[in-house]
Amino acid sequence: MKELPPAYIPQDNEDAIYALWEKSGYFNPDNLPGERASVFSVAMPPPNVTGVLHLGHALENALMDTAVRYQRLRGKKTLLVPGTDHAAVATQAKVEKILMGEGIKDPRKDLGREELLRRIREYAEQSKKTILIQIRKMGTSCDWSRLAYTFDEQRSRAVNEIFIKMYRDGLISRGHRVVNWSVKGQSTCSDDELVYVERTAAIYTFKYSKDFPIAIATTRPETKLGDTAVAVHPDDPRYQQYIGKTFTADVGAEQPLAIKIVGDTAVDQAFGTGAVGVTPAHSMVDYEMSLRHGLPLIQVIGMDGKMTEKAGPEYRGLTAEKAREKFVAWLRREELMIKEEESVQNVSTHERFGDVIEVLPMTQWFVNVNKEIPGRGKSLKDLMRESVARTPEAASSNTITITPERFTKTYFQWIDNLHDWCISRQIWWGHRIPVWYCIKCSGEKINWNPELFRDQEGDEMGTIHHGDEHGNLYPDINGIRRMISEGWIINTDLIPIVSEKNPQKCPKCHAEGDIFFQDPDTLDTWFSSGLWTFSTLGYPEKTSDLTTYHPTTWMQMGYEILFFWMARMILMSTYAISELPFRDVYIHGILRDKSGKKFSKSLGTGIDPLKIIETYGTDALRISLIAGITPGNDAKFYEEKVAGARNFVNKLWNISRFILTTTKEPSSPERPTPATLADTWILSRFDATLTEVTNNLEHYEFSYAIEALKSFTWNDFADWYVEIAKIEGSKDAILRYILRQLLILWHPFAPFITEHINSLMQPDKMLMVAAWPENSRGTIPQEGANEFMQIIKIVEETRSIKADYRLAATTIKELIIRTGPEFGKIVRENEAVIQKLAHVSAVTVTQDTAETKTSARKIISAECEIIMPLEGLLDIKKEKEHITEEQSKLKHILLQIEERLSNTDFTRKAPEHVIAAEKERQEEIAQKIKKMDSQMSSLHD
Repeated sequence: MKELPPAYIPQDNEDAIYALWEKSGYFNPDNLPGERASVFSVAMPPPNVTGVLHLGHALENALMDTAVRYQRLRGKKTLLVPGTDHAAVATQAKVEKILMGEGIKDPRKDLGREELLRRIREYAEQSKKTILIQIRKMGTSCDWSRLAYTFDEQRSRAVNEIFIKMYRDGLISRGHRVVNWSVKGQSTCSDDELVYVERTAAIYTFKYSKDFPIAIATTRPETKLGDTAVAVHPDDPRYQQYIGKTFTADVGAEQPLAIKIVGDTAVDQAFGTGAVGVTPAHSMVDYEMSLRHGLPLIQVIGMDGKMTEKAGPEYRGLTAEKAREKFVAWLRREELMIKEEESVQNVSTHERFGDVIEVLPMTQWFVNVNKEIPGRGKSLKDLMRESVARTPEAASSNTITITPERFTKTYFQWIDNLHDWCISRQIWWGHRIPVWYCIKCSGEKINWNPELFRDQEGDEMGTIHHGDEHGNLYPDINGIRRMISEGWIINTDLIPIVSEKNPQKCPKCHAEGDIFFQDPDTLDTWFSSGLWTFSTLGYPEKTSDLTTYHPTTWMQMGYEILFFWMARMILMSTYAISELPFRDVYIHGILRDKSGKKFSKSLGTGIDPLKIIETYGTDALRISLIAGITPGNDAKFYEEKVAGARNFVNKLWNISRFILTTTKEPSSPERPTPATLADTWILSRFDATLTEVTNNLEHYEFSYAIEALKSFTWNDFADWYVEIAKIEGSKDAILRYILRQLLILWHPFAPFITEHINSLMQPDKMLMVAAWPENSRGTIPQEGANEFMQIIKIVEETRSIKADYRLAATTIKELIIRTGPEFGKIVRENEAVIQKLAHVSAVTVTQDTAETKTSARKIISAECEIIMPLEGLLDIKKEKEHITEEQSKLKHILLQIEERLSNTDFTRKAPEHVIAAEKERQEEIAQKIKKMDSQMSSLHD
């Protein structure tokens, strides 16, 4: 073996190794060697093309690739489909922000649809290239020949196919309902896109007029200009006499309000006045109530966030905040205000734009989740319910298992409260809704903003002509298209023609030619992402990939997108192809900094995974990301953790370097026969570790697998067996055998260094397609392994005694081992090991039970005790005094900690991490005191 460098340098190896993997073609399951009957497939959660990968993506890549590499080694036909997400709202918002920073005040208005889309597409493509490079840097063994993008041609076909299918099944429809509206983003959003922020708000209790019989309370008095009812509980004796009556109140709105008193069991009698003003146009809850009681909608806030004509001439054009101030001042002047008080409330904001969400009535596209699917006798909600096992005991081949189990309950709670899904968005970057409108059929139903139309005089709108027999004026088709594309049309109650392409002929009026325009809206990103597991495998075509790899085997994701994505994948897959999207779902937590806070780019606390790789290498990053994580729980990540993982990677290199440079390749690849107890023990320990790691990985317990492997590699193999091999000699076959097997076990976690070391051992074989070791438990006599554990314990306890009495560097002249003849024989056979590893000049084996003066003792087992003579090495009297003094100090500190932890004022005010640290310190000191008691009792004069 040629001279190997003293340290492993990842920067010199990783890119070349990844290039070899790609060149081999083994990322593609079609090229894997041997017969592979079982399949393991994963669809990569596609990162958004909004920039670069962050630590969360690095964690996901590490988890996915670990699972895939393990299953490939297990002989399965493994497929990891790579991909990226066009991330409609996020990407457009990012590019618009960049453009505004460049001086373009209003990118949509100033650039127009086509030019803005060109700019976004350019940005997305560049970002996509960067992300794909980063995925490679993480060592992710995905099949690049199957690379997918949520906005590519294949995925667009799938999106259109599903939209049309759902429309024809009556599950997608266009309707006028209240929706969540972002004024800043000028688009709708779903309930799941809301971020609730705690804010202090004033609660106003007032009456609509002096003769109005009921007082109500609200935090948004400006919306009361659009109230159509007051709801009370039907059993509330205070208000029963008013139920069904209508009262008129002039609050300055366009017309006096006709307020109907309705009885509704949803009202909480004990909250506030027990009565609530109902504003159907600006509240989801109130809208549902209006459907139950047939109440009208009065929209007093517009899409621009300003008050409409319906709010009245005094309020029209004001922002909601200014209107609130004015209306509150009016209530005070009119002596209608009863009470004002402050309260903390959760305000819904848009996750991307950050503005407070307005609820507005609009015409939008919806997926009906409660409607029965033709021919299937169940709704989309039903499909989503029956797809997930409620308990582990209820799991079957027809259900999905969620890990950790507690998220199953959360999933079903979300399903139970699921409303129809608003899927239309008023942004331009995204899948355009495959719906067209015929100008001739639509006629006067086209409704545009006349003020915007007048503002464009002199701007080429197209020729104005008579649109119908009544003489109504309409722009020609080019004018209509422009108005649609630039958002001038504010409501289109038109007749839809659902088609993937521009229709050639109107199915209603049979007119032909250039008379159609496409719906301006795009689809919610999660509509296309919901198709991910099967659209990436060829849908809508019935491909062999779809037959072979779907349902996918496993999916991992953060808990923050449990409903955004997981639920919608289940909805889409079970509806479209009557299959589960995956069998198992692994939910991971969020990575936080060492103090438990979220990483933040704006605060400068973000960590770039590529910079970590440049400094420490990919293997160290992967190990540090996975070690210590548990499903569903957040984990702390910090650079020192990566440094520790880098140290382990170097330890693995040093072990390998020693073995490769001091041993020769055995003539047979078969498992060697043990010659000594040490050989029996290490082979037994390897078998136990193999069993544990295999079981961990089968159950996706990645961190436990790393801990088991690390313990064996660093402790059993490096610290013990390699050192024993130097003493006993003739260990080449076993050292090489275990190293090769160990490389396979480490490969899923640290693929680069293991592949590199393997290339030094077997230049003609690639580790990524090696066979996972077979367990040989039962062929190794466990009795021999247990006996050698006693030898190790003798060495450990000898070292412990020396450390306790600060004699660690001292070679002890004699170690007395008191034991019976049977184990005494084993001790004598391993005397050289004990002497060298415990730094003892001589070992005396005896059955003599007489007391040995001036000595320290430790019991190894019921039949074995070690005695270390301390005469000439230690003053027993002074040592006891020293221990007593140290114990006294520790007991004083322990008392202070216990007093602090019993102080309720401290435990109530102190942060959780401070209390946890105190408890940890308490336990540590208690253990030290206990150990000193043991030391004291072991000392004999």
